[in-house]
Amino acid sequence: MRTDSKEFQTKAEYNRWLVRQENAKSAEETRTQAKAGEEIIKERQRRHTTQGLSRQQAAMVQMKKASESLEAHREQNLTHGRKVYEEVNGWRTGAKATKDAWATYGKGIKETQRENNATAASLKQMSDVKKAKAAATRADDLVKEQERANLKQAREKEVKEQAAKVREQTADDVTDTAKRVFYEQRLATAKATKEEEAARAKERSEKSAAFKVVQNQRRLKSKGVRESASKSREALLTERAAAASKLREGKRSLAEEHKQRMQADYLNKANIVKGVIANMIYHEGEPTGASPPGAALGSPKGSPKPLRSPSARSPGPGTPGVEAA
Repeated sequence: MRTDSKEFQTKAEYNRWLVRQENAKSAEETRTQAKAGEEIIKERQRRHTTQGLSRQQAAMVQMKKASESLEAHREQNLTHGRKVYEEVNGWRTGAKATKDAWATYGKGIKETQRENNATAASLKQMSDVKKAKAAATRADDLVKEQERANLKQAREKEVKEQAAKVREQTADDVTDTAKRVFYEQRLATAKATKEEEAARAKERSEKSAAFKVVQNQRRLKSKGVRESASKSREALLTERAAAASKLREGKRSLAEEHKQRMQADYLNKANIVKGVIANMIYHEGEPTGASPPGAALGSPKGSPKPLRSPSARSPGPGTPGVEAA
């Protein structure tokens, strides 16, 4: 870094030099940081490229292993399929041999049956068995038919008896009798219901009348109590009003008496003060050896009291001493 060795003439030049120094220092730090950032970016790119190449190589190796594994699996499947084909082929050969053996066995049975010629006897025996079973079946059918006929007759007889019983029970005279009995029962029920309703109505009316009487009595009693309470309240209000009026009159008379007493005291004291002031005034031609003003007020000789100004001795109506007196 270049240093300027010339002498500074002014403070502004020195400040500009300081600013240039700070700017140069800041620029150097910025360049250093930029270089460090470029190195970091290059290092990151190199690391990224290395990781990409390693991952690519690992992917190639994995694909190679997968193809080898797939080829080995295909060879294994081919070997297993060949074994399965051979086993199935052996099964088919064995099935064909078994089929041929059974065909030979059937042919032998057929030839043996033809040689023995027992078909006619078997047919005759089977026919006899069938005829016996048919005879037993017919006999069983006859028995069942007879039982069915008996059941049918019994059912018809039961139905006829039931119908006769119904006709007997639903005859006109029976129906009329039942209707009449039913009508009489309804009539009796209605009559009893009407009587019960009349009794309930009468009971309700009686209870209602009794309730009204009781309510009227309660209402009259409540009204009397209210009237008595109203009269008592009016009497109490009248008594309180009279007492309040009497108390106000008493207060007014007391106030008037207090006012008159205060006025009398004030006049008395004013007269005393005026006499004292009159004794203090010197009249022309009055001898100078007169008795002091205090002697006129009844004070003993030789102990004259000091005189006060009239303003100090003249009490007013609002003076506390006057009110206390």
